[in-house]
Amino acid sequence: MMADTDTLIHCLDNGLRVALRPGGTAPEVGIALYYDVGSRNETPGNSGFAHLFEHMMFQGSANVGKTEHFRLVSEWGGQANGTTSQERTNYFQSLPSHQLPLGLWLEADRMRSLSVTEENFENQRQTVMEERRERIDNSPYGAASVRLGEMSFSSYAYSHPVIGYWHDLKAAKFEQVQTFHHQWYRPDNAVLAIAGQFNPSEVLNYCEQFFADIPSGPHRPEPNVFEPLRTESKTELLSDPLARLPALFLNHQAGGYLSDDFAVWEVIESLFFAGPSSRLYRRIVVEQSAAVQIGGGYDSFRGPGVFGIHAFVPDVASLDRAKSLYFSELHRLATEPIPERELRKVSNQLRAAVVFGQQRALSRALTLGRNLLFHNDADYTQNYLDRVAAVTEEQIQALVRRMLESNHIVDLRVIPR
Repeated sequence: MMADTDTLIHCLDNGLRVALRPGGTAPEVGIALYYDVGSRNETPGNSGFAHLFEHMMFQGSANVGKTEHFRLVSEWGGQANGTTSQERTNYFQSLPSHQLPLGLWLEADRMRSLSVTEENFENQRQTVMEERRERIDNSPYGAASVRLGEMSFSSYAYSHPVIGYWHDLKAAKFEQVQTFHHQWYRPDNAVLAIAGQFNPSEVLNYCEQFFADIPSGPHRPEPNVFEPLRTESKTELLSDPLARLPALFLNHQAGGYLSDDFAVWEVIESLFFAGPSSRLYRRIVVEQSAAVQIGGGYDSFRGPGVFGIHAFVPDVASLDRAKSLYFSELHRLATEPIPERELRKVSNQLRAAVVFGQQRALSRALTLGRNLLFHNDADYTQNYLDRVAAVTEEQIQALVRRMLESNHIVDLRVIPR
């Protein structure tokens, strides 16, 4: 008999991994299907394909018409969507518990028989190109976000934008998209996570019924995510006609979320950026007025990561001032004692973010799928909380000292034109 908090893992013969976590007080379920393909899996000339397929997956399948997926879910009061990142593409929906079979059938139908037609491809390519215009080409600091990735990584896997390059989207051929779909959208490259009120044995029967006959796919190459150590700093000045304020983007190399220092980076991020009482916000924005707004932190991937800050400053002269204040806070963190209450505050912030983020069944399903895909551990969340709670002052200071000793940073500055 499975306890209310247990997670059940089952693998179908075709390779689809299923994670079930029953529980909760509301009669709802969350379904999250993760495909292990993101922009890191794209090759030069094929940028944006993973994100393009996020759109294609809602264009109909053998038994579901175009955009009918949204309608069928929303008619039962649920929600459905998808997202793409460097690491994965996911599709998710919430439904009342008694409509769980509908959600599973919808996902299985498009996994088995997605309508990959030239008409749908061309329609969604135009949609994605318009999205790129809105988010990158016609957006303040949009060009800077692309250039920052190119400067921060030497490997193609993480250096190009998730949304893709304009010239690649424009030149994409239907045959290339067909090949991409055949290679990556297969059950043996996916994780299906379900959370909420349901009977586990019934749900496993539905999974077998709907998914088991979908064939697995061909061999999939692993992307090259190796990132050499920076041997020099990189500095650029970018003129942006859409920007209203100068902006500073700085980052250091960091380990990925599989590295031994992952939890330490997470704690440093919270010390520096978590809320108005964080160190950098207090120093740079409140006390010194060297920036109007700041953000940043730790971006972690299965490959390498980066740690840095972005600051929107009142005038050009404040660019150097904001950078100097940032480094002075790094030096202070590396050399001065960290009050125990501050470490407790950070640990509580990280724990609260996890706990409050799991209130809905859909959130629990998303976390479950992510944990299984990235860590091969559906219950990784507790491991994460234990690790960040155990981070010591000595670990933090040793890591910051290494950051300062290497001191090979990316320094990108945006000037309004």
